[in-house]
Amino acid sequence: MDASVVYDNLNQANTQEPKQASPPAPPADSCWCPRWHRLALKLGCLWLILLVLIVVKLSILVQKTPVGKGIQENKTKATVEKCNVNVSESSTKATESPVQLTCPSGWLPHREKCIQFSQETGVWKDGLSNCTRKGATLLLIQDQEELRFVKDSLKIRGHLFWIGLNYSMSEKHWRWINGSTLSSDVLNIIGDAVRNSCVAISKDKSVSESCDSEKKWICQKKLKHL
Repeated sequence: MDASVVYDNLNQANTQEPKQASPPAPPADSCWCPRWHRLALKLGCLWLILLVLIVVKLSILVQKTPVGKGIQENKTKATVEKCNVNVSESSTKATESPVQLTCPSGWLPHREKCIQFSQETGVWKDGLSNCTRKGATLLLIQDQEELRFVKDSLKIRGHLFWIGLNYSMSEKHWRWINGSTLSSDVLNIIGDAVRNSCVAISKDKSVSESCDSEKKWICQKKLKHL
């Protein structure tokens, strides 16, 4: 074969071979970062997270340390001391101005009562009216202790005194002027219980007397607040 023909054939084959496609170019607005940049960004994020955890841990440890406890204890102690001061001031004021109870002149204090022994005499109703005008009532004896007090006070007086006790014919009972019934544990009355009977006491006895007989009387009223 002719050498020129062979050369032409080879040249034609080379000309017909397909060209390899080149890789597509990246978009114009894309950002290409090196690989070490991405690694540095990840490490930075991990460091920030670790730093936050360390700060939280340190704050917890500070609260648990003696210094932190001391601060909290000082706050608590200051609050307690303030409360104690307020209580102390209230107690001092209460001590400086206590509630005082007193009886008028001529009246004897006994428990929560003021008791007066009259100088004038009259029937039982006179004594009842006289005590009422004074803002009081005829004496109501509550118990044996009060009876002893009254009898001890009568030792130097030597008379029978009306008290607020009379006989109710309808009920067949001794009844105090406040409506309550006499208890046998308080008084043992000497004499008959009949119509128009009232009770008078002395230093050593309690007797049933006619309400129309004349005697002195005993008044009582509550202690007065100053």
